[in-house]
Amino acid sequence: MVALAALALIGAALYLADRVAYADWLFGKGDAASIRQAIRLAPGTAAYYSSLAQAEPGRAVEILEKAAALNPLDSSLRLDLGAAAERRGDFPKAEASLLTAARLDPGFAPSLALSGFYFRRRAAEKFWPVVKAALAKSHGDVWEQFRQCWTLSSDAPTILKQAIPDRPEVLRQYLDFLVSEGRLDAAQPVSGRLLAHNDRGSLKFLLNDCDHLLADGRAADALAVWNGLAQRKTIPYPELTAGAGESPVNGDFRLPGLDAAFDWHFASPAGIYVDRTLRPPGLIVSFSGKQPDDAAILSQYVPLLPHRRYVLAVRYSVSGIAAESGLMCTIESAGGQDLLHGEGLLPGGAGGEVTQEIPFETPDQTTLGRLILGYRRMPGTMRIEGSLTLRRVALSLAPEEDR
Repeated sequence: MVALAALALIGAALYLADRVAYADWLFGKGDAASIRQAIRLAPGTAAYYSSLAQAEPGRAVEILEKAAALNPLDSSLRLDLGAAAERRGDFPKAEASLLTAARLDPGFAPSLALSGFYFRRRAAEKFWPVVKAALAKSHGDVWEQFRQCWTLSSDAPTILKQAIPDRPEVLRQYLDFLVSEGRLDAAQPVSGRLLAHNDRGSLKFLLNDCDHLLADGRAADALAVWNGLAQRKTIPYPELTAGAGESPVNGDFRLPGLDAAFDWHFASPAGIYVDRTLRPPGLIVSFSGKQPDDAAILSQYVPLLPHRRYVLAVRYSVSGIAAESGLMCTIESAGGQDLLHGEGLLPGGAGGEVTQEIPFETPDQTTLGRLILGYRRMPGTMRIEGSLTLRRVALSLAPEEDR
């Protein structure tokens, strides 16, 4: 009797396994008739109902309601039911299904689906708390949610308060989104939040913000970001103030540099090669003779005070470059004028290191300049071949201005 009972149990298990396997095979065929037959064989399998709802969109709501009743704890079925009900125009049922899904599963997907529903219904008062909850547990790209926020409101403080959680992973993306959209005013409170977190993973996003502020001529805002990074030792430089401290930053090239914000930017034109030398620190710029006739090589934004006299000093040496070198410095104002008025030439030909000093005066309302070291072939000369070694670039107030 025991043996017979065991054989009966084994037989039942084999029959059930065969039944499930056959149902899976039918389901895999993908047509509505086969899926319906698979449901008859295994009525508790949620995936079958979801596929049948896709195969028969006209009956999707009824199919998914039955599936949800058989699987009351399956949040994915509630999500599918909410989407089907919304497509049908039954918005109360859609909302109820999505709310149930969010209650069953506190994860990202249900909150995301519910916030999307409220966005499409333009139900802002319900959208804000739900999208904030979704972003608080989000992963991956959430720019679409930021676009939804700005579609429902153009008020940056409202969006930041109501929708954006104080979470570095989200704040980085939001800052990047705002900068890319040109919303620099809205971006600055976000950069302030990121600075407060003092998170090194945010550095490139803050430097990118700083770059865009500088390109837009917003010296004060750019300095606030840069100095916030300096205060927290996130960058290897002290705070920067117009008319005080080291200017330009990393003027002796002792550090590799960030190639961003208030540090040196390298243009790398064809035929010109830049290398660092460490003992003593410096920068070697080599010219192949095949470089463009007019090329910027490196540049740096420098904060300036208006209506002041400055001195730009460049200590350098050359090898194989004649007196009419074509090497020159310019300091561009916001309007594109050269504050040095073409006087920033760096002659070649001399042996050993020399220091070239160029005095200039800033116009009224000047707060920012862009210091550029470049090459411009002199009329009647061949393109230069050889090298330039930069030891130090310094910008300081003229002595009488410093008192």
